[in-house]
Amino acid sequence: MDNEKVKNDEMYYEVLPAADVIEEEKDAQLYLEVPGANSKSVTVEVNHKVLYIKAISTLRRAGYPLLYKRSFQLSDAVDITGITAKTQDGVLTVTLPKSERAMVHRIQVE
Repeated sequence: MDNEKVKNDEMYYEVLPAADVIEEEKDAQLYLEVPGANSKSVTVEVNHKVLYIKAISTLRRAGYPLLYKRSFQLSDAVDITGITAKTQDGVLTVTLPKSERAMVHRIQVE
């Protein structure tokens, strides 16, 4: 059991949420399973090219609320100023837009 103190000295049961990444032409979608969490209990931050995600759930384990935590190293291909996140039905979706220089540019040949 890995407990962590967060705010107000409340103890949480830390969980590593399952994650999927789907890369598309203009962005990548990161999906994390965070049942019991909502937009008010989720924190998404980028610091030194690392994406940090924390989500506090209403679900409990061993008497403690669940704390979902995960971090991801980002490449220079991600435009960090355009990152967006939303929660729906226990899934956190983080959109990681590609920077202009990381996209494929097709040149019209005449």
